[in-house]
Amino acid sequence: MDELNQAGSRDERRRAAIDLHERHFEDQLAALQYLQALPDVDTNRVGVMGCSFGGIQTMLALERNPGYRVAVNLSGAADSWRGSSDLRSRLVAAARKATIPVFFVQAENDHDLTPNRVLSDEVRRAGTAVEAKVYPPFGTNPREGHSFCVRGTEIWGPDVLRFIETHLK
Repeated sequence: MDELNQAGSRDERRRAAIDLHERHFEDQLAALQYLQALPDVDTNRVGVMGCSFGGIQTMLALERNPGYRVAVNLSGAADSWRGSSDLRSRLVAAARKATIPVFFVQAENDHDLTPNRVLSDEVRRAGTAVEAKVYPPFGTNPREGHSFCVRGTEIWGPDVLRFIETHLK
């Protein structure tokens, strides 16, 4: 995060944020490669799921699908979508290359529902199975709505499990 704070202009900070996501994606790939090498891992049943910045990581995984079979994006980019056209373009490009089923999850009072709608539409246009669900408000403000992805598991959990089970048969 230091490079984000040190970047000068708004455009430089936006580009630094995308570069940071790309570097974190390399970490995700390394972790997946490790999991795939474990003897007890059924590599035909591995999924990717992330919340907020993790949802952005989920989208990046769709683009280069390194072996995932299903994806769940919880509030990905909800807090950063409006502020970065570069990020929007990057995520739309990733969604257009989706080849695995994706479930988008958000609370109605999250910061911004646009990424859920736009990215699920792009995945659908790519011809890939997709589901998008906006749940009732969680808490009383956008910050609490955004926390739905970590504090609302008892609400969205059954739907996510159903989606995963349906697409990993």
